[in-house]
Amino acid sequence: MRQLPAVIELSLVAVALGSLLLLRLAHGVLPWGHLMIAVGPDGRPMRPRVKWHLWSISRGEPPRVAALGGFASVTLGGVAGLAVGPRLVDSMFRPVSSFWTTMMIVTLSLSTILIPLGLSVLVRALLDITARRSSMVGIVVGMRRDNAVFGRSYRIAIQAGDQAMAKRLWAESFRVSRQIFEPLSPGDRVSVEYSPRLRYVYSTVVADR
Repeated sequence: MRQLPAVIELSLVAVALGSLLLLRLAHGVLPWGHLMIAVGPDGRPMRPRVKWHLWSISRGEPPRVAALGGFASVTLGGVAGLAVGPRLVDSMFRPVSSFWTTMMIVTLSLSTILIPLGLSVLVRALLDITARRSSMVGIVVGMRRDNAVFGRSYRIAIQAGDQAMAKRLWAESFRVSRQIFEPLSPGDRVSVEYSPRLRYVYSTVVADR
């Protein structure tokens, strides 16, 4: 049983790396940031209904990166579970320190979370890789710049079609890079090409102002 602590420590490192990876794919924002809303021709702010999806796993990530992240999460969770599971069962017949028993339970619990989440990310990413790209033409009605866990996060909300004809429609939000975010302004009419499930923006074209 001398090797038991080393196995548990390595398994904890594996699930910790997998958890950090999923946290990076979630790209959740902190409670402060900056929101800009478009102003209509009458001078009144446009306030469309927007789902910003601030904590959606892998939303806005490149499909290939999300696929690698999902695969790594499944692998790390599976390796940790396979390493700790048999030893946890064996500890019922050959008792070990309560501390290491607790660590094994924590490791196994985290691995059971990493595997399904990583698998869902992997499946969505693979579907996006094989699917045709989607496109949308509309008005930028909202822009968010937030402080996120791994740096700043940039999001835009686009309402498809004409603002006067689509007042009751939901505006679609996209997480974009800083290079796409900075040249834009609320009220710009843009054409966006994106992945159908992860909503990763491949390209953005701004109409003449």
